[in-house]
Amino acid sequence: MGRALNRTLLLVSIPLGTLVAIACGSSGDSTFPGGGDGDGGFADETGTPGHIGGEGGQDPSVKAKTVSIAWKPAAQTVVADGKTAASRTYDLEATLKDGSKVLVLPESVQFDRPDIATAKVLSTTTLTTPGTYAGTGTLHGVFGTLGATASFTVVVNRKDLNGVSATVAAALDAAATADASLTSLLYPYDKTVFALGLTSPKIMWNAPNVGDTYRFHLEQANYTYDTYATVGQPGQFRIDQSVWDIVTASNKGAGNGLTLKVSRYDAASKLAYVSASETFTIAPESLRGAIYYWTASETPLPDGSEGERRGHISRFRPGTGAVPVALNNGKCMGCHAVNAKGTVLVADVDDINYRGFPNTSPSVAPYSNWSKTRAWASFDVSNADSDAGGTPKLETNKFGGQIALNPDGTYVVFGGPTPVGGGATQPGSKFLSLGKVVDGTVIATSGLDAVNLPAGKGMMMPSFSPDGTKMAIVVSSLDTDNVIPDNTGTTIQYLDFTQATPAFNPTLHALVDGADAVFTVQTGHGLAYPSFTPDSKAIAFHVGTTSTGCHGACDDTVTDDGNLFIQPVAKGGVASPVAMKAASDPPNAAEASLSVEPTFNPDVRGGYSWVVFTSMRTWGNQPFPAGLGAGPVNAKRRLWVAAVDTTLGVIDPSHPAFFLEGQEDTPNMRGFWANATCTQTAPAGAPPNSCTAGYECCSGFCINKVCVDPSTVACAGIGDSCTVAADCCNPDAVACVAGKCKAGGIH
Repeated sequence: MGRALNRTLLLVSIPLGTLVAIACGSSGDSTFPGGGDGDGGFADETGTPGHIGGEGGQDPSVKAKTVSIAWKPAAQTVVADGKTAASRTYDLEATLKDGSKVLVLPESVQFDRPDIATAKVLSTTTLTTPGTYAGTGTLHGVFGTLGATASFTVVVNRKDLNGVSATVAAALDAAATADASLTSLLYPYDKTVFALGLTSPKIMWNAPNVGDTYRFHLEQANYTYDTYATVGQPGQFRIDQSVWDIVTASNKGAGNGLTLKVSRYDAASKLAYVSASETFTIAPESLRGAIYYWTASETPLPDGSEGERRGHISRFRPGTGAVPVALNNGKCMGCHAVNAKGTVLVADVDDINYRGFPNTSPSVAPYSNWSKTRAWASFDVSNADSDAGGTPKLETNKFGGQIALNPDGTYVVFGGPTPVGGGATQPGSKFLSLGKVVDGTVIATSGLDAVNLPAGKGMMMPSFSPDGTKMAIVVSSLDTDNVIPDNTGTTIQYLDFTQATPAFNPTLHALVDGADAVFTVQTGHGLAYPSFTPDSKAIAFHVGTTSTGCHGACDDTVTDDGNLFIQPVAKGGVASPVAMKAASDPPNAAEASLSVEPTFNPDVRGGYSWVVFTSMRTWGNQPFPAGLGAGPVNAKRRLWVAAVDTTLGVIDPSHPAFFLEGQEDTPNMRGFWANATCTQTAPAGAPPNSCTAGYECCSGFCINKVCVDPSTVACAGIGDSCTVAADCCNPDAVACVAGKCKAGGIH
């Protein structure tokens, strides 16, 4: 996204010869195309870019006499209640050669925060805010060859009583005594980084009593919101979604702090207390796109014993009101991967009953493994808003374990460490196979056969880097189902890949050694599921004391465990992996070491990398289903997301995680991102891109059904650096000359 924000929507250009019409009160009101409610940028009453008149001053010669211009006043602030519109007016004052001052009409006007205010030019310039969003914008004006700027700040202080008496609300507002009965929240976690466009987080706590009244206070720069509610047990409350969207979108730029303060009014004692407080960061971009994950379920037999075990792949789009959609009509599938561009999904298709019912999708020799089932199929998921790849584009008879896709989805890696029965291997498939997604053809000269592995070791869990030049693998003892032992003999390494050939260089490059002293008895030494950061410069993975995959009783009565780590590819000063404890470990210490299978979003969003992972922790006090089969302990297996700093060192770069709301209420795991569906802000001069909600836009802002990006508008004033005229404020009246914005008037 460039700095220009489709400025034809934001510009009021005033041609020569219509001063009389303006002086007589002709309207220069302006709205977004398709809008009309004053929430957007500028257009005339017909919905086309606005042009309203006036040369500036009663005397046509005043322009030649002007040496400087300035808005009066230079800065103004409006305090709004979040519901009512408010306005402020500005005059453009010219200083003449003789030192005298005169008010003039600007030839061109632009305001760079269409989300907080619109402009109307009559004899003065008026900025009007609907009183909804908060923030500070810049008013730009041009007169002749001169430019001027002024600031306009909207402060919002909103309060919703929701039926709570004014007396109780006032007591909560004035509370000063610390609450000994409630000192912290269960969820969300303190210091969480949230993206724009997410579901308003469910606030959860251990409520001391039934029927107490609470005040929930949100505060950030220029915005406060107070809402009140009487709550029972367990303590749960959700900020209204429309308010959450407004609050999180109200201030541009990365690193906006948002504070949540909870106060409690004790129904019995009639006293108010200051309870819990947390601070969040709001990243100025959405995570719009899709996450494809595996969900598992089991239908127990009538006697309560283990019954039919099935799972399917679901598509889920993070954002308000999103619900999961089953891939392939819910057919039983397991191992899967999505390419970095989010266009192709490959998954194994089982459609087999655990008790031995006939399999309809077998894999056959020589591309079969221990199960002689689970053949892989490919799906077109380039449009996650359609059928999510409802039917396979290609079905093969090749074993679908150990799946990885290169970034553009041309090639798939699949297979297993040994063929069934340990027999002869097919050329190109000694360890893993490289195949064409379009038809499943195996590349015999892939270089994978030439990899020199230690005796008894195999390659598992492959993962391509987003730039397509590397593939990380786990090198471990041979096994047939991703069972990674807790020993010091497991490593994570990578192979270089050249797509043009296509082939891997068979030389292994060490990344992580399970024997590293950073791994302890508590973390274990079993390395699993590497995933590259968006810049391909580091990998995240998990390490556990129990194996990953089917082990022990081979059901959910056995606990998988894990801790998340990250390691730069070029280690530099980071000799050992760094624990991502903020993401891995919730505040409840008893739930540490329950986070596995990290997968990075292939794009940096809002200044952060984002990792989705599987965790067996609780979600506040929200109950999960009792379980599947006989006494499972992993029924809490769900998807969580955490922000990760893009600059890595020896300090934990992760942040506390948030629960991915809207996923199925079943054990879910192994999420992969596809980002193709978020709507970009239209470039300068292009028609606007439509939307219905902020989470649909990559910027997170949907203003009057148009995706806009106030966080990057930052148009350049006269004299500031530019590349093209569209970089400059008021580009219809300003040119980019020798890398600087220069006004020349409109004649």
